[in-house]
Amino acid sequence: MVRQLEWRFLGIAVPMALIASIGWGSDILIFRRHLPMDLLIRHRIYVFVIWLTYLLAILVPPGSPPRPFNPDPQLAKISTFCRKCNAVKPPRAHHCRICNTCILRMDHHCPWTNNCVGHRNLLHFIRFLLSVVFGTSSVFWNLCGRIRVLWEARHHPVYDDDVSLSEIIATIVFTPASFFVIFTVGLLTIRTLWNLCENVTLIETWERERVEGQIRRGRLPPVEFPYDLGGPYDNLVASLGPVWRWFLPWMEPQGDGMHFEANEDATPNTPWPPTDPDEIPAYQYVERQMPPMVVGSRGSNTGSISAFPAPYFNERAGHATQQLYGFDATEFGSDDDADPNTYWRRDKWQSWEGERLEDFGVDVDAEMYRTTRSDDIDGNEENIPLGIVKRKLVGNSMRCAEESVEVRSNNL
Repeated sequence: MVRQLEWRFLGIAVPMALIASIGWGSDILIFRRHLPMDLLIRHRIYVFVIWLTYLLAILVPPGSPPRPFNPDPQLAKISTFCRKCNAVKPPRAHHCRICNTCILRMDHHCPWTNNCVGHRNLLHFIRFLLSVVFGTSSVFWNLCGRIRVLWEARHHPVYDDDVSLSEIIATIVFTPASFFVIFTVGLLTIRTLWNLCENVTLIETWERERVEGQIRRGRLPPVEFPYDLGGPYDNLVASLGPVWRWFLPWMEPQGDGMHFEANEDATPNTPWPPTDPDEIPAYQYVERQMPPMVVGSRGSNTGSISAFPAPYFNERAGHATQQLYGFDATEFGSDDDADPNTYWRRDKWQSWEGERLEDFGVDVDAEMYRTTRSDDIDGNEENIPLGIVKRKLVGNSMRCAEESVEVRSNNL
C-alpha cells in the first residue's frame, strides 16, 4: 500500500539510516571479525550496489512531456489534458501533486526516494529494489549463521570466545531489522515485477480495478486494457527495454515514454482509462490540437451518453445536444449526492486495499473535471458533467411520462 509522508525528509532519512546501520553496522560490529574474506568482500559489494542504485533512483528524473507538446495526429487521439499544466499530456502520463509536473508513464510517487517512478528512472527503481532484497537477504543469512554459532556456544565460558556485548546487541537488533526490510521491500518488489509482466503501472492497476467494477455494473461499455501484450517476456521488454540493458546501471528504458505498442483487442483511437460520465463536461472546449468529439446523432432518442469513451466534447457538440433535448444545462450545479454511484469517480473511489488515486501522488484536480462552472479551463460557465446531464434527461422523461398519465386520467 502506497502512502505519502507528511514530512518528506523522512522518506530519505529512514532508508539511509537502515542502509547505513544494517550494511555498515553489521560489517563493523560482526562480520569483520567472523566472516571469511570472500564473504566479507561480497557483503561490501552488495552494500555499495545498494547505495549506488538508491542514489540513482533519487537523482534521475522520471521524465516529463516536452513543453510545448504538439502530438502527432495519431497520438493526439489518445492524449488527454492536464488542467494544472494547461497543456496536452501523452497517454499513461499523470500530473504529480508533489513534483508539480506531468510524469511520463507514471507508476507512482515513491515517498522513500522522494521522487516519482516514471519512464526514465523505472529501471533504476527496479535495480534498487532487487539490490535491497538480495543484499539484505545475504546479511540476514550471515546473521542467522552467527546466531547459530552463539547458540551452540551458550554453555561455554565467556572468556572462551571473543564475543563482545556490542556484537550480541547488534545481532539481536540487526536480525529482525533485516527480516523486516526483506519482507516489506520484497512485497513491493513482487508487486512491481508482477505489474511489469502485465505491462501495467501501479496507477493503472488501480484504474483497471475501478473500470472493471463500472463495466460489471453497466456504467461503462466493455473495454480492454490496451498495453498488455500477452506474454510476460514481451511485456517486460516493452516496459524495460532489451534484456542486456537491465544489468547496466546507467541504462534507461528505450523509447520516448509517449508512444506505446497496443494489443489487438485495444479500442483504436481511444484514451485509456475511459472517462466516467460523471467527470466528462458536456460543454468543454479544448485546445485545437485535441480531436473533435461528437456527443450523439440527432436520430437517437436514447441519449446513451455513458457509452462514449471520448474524454472531451467540443462546444459545437454541446450546443447541438442542448438544441436536441431542449433544456438549459447552465441551471445545474454540483450534484455529487444525486447519484449513489458517484463513489466510482476517481476522486472518491478506493481499491480493495483502501488506496485512493492521490495516494500514488496523482493530482486528482488535474486528472478530472469539476462541476463548478467557475473552474473551467477556458473560462466557460458550462462545465457540466455528462452524468448530471444524463440524470436530468432521465428526470425530464419521467416527468413527461407522469404528465402524460395525468392527462389521460383527466380525460377519462
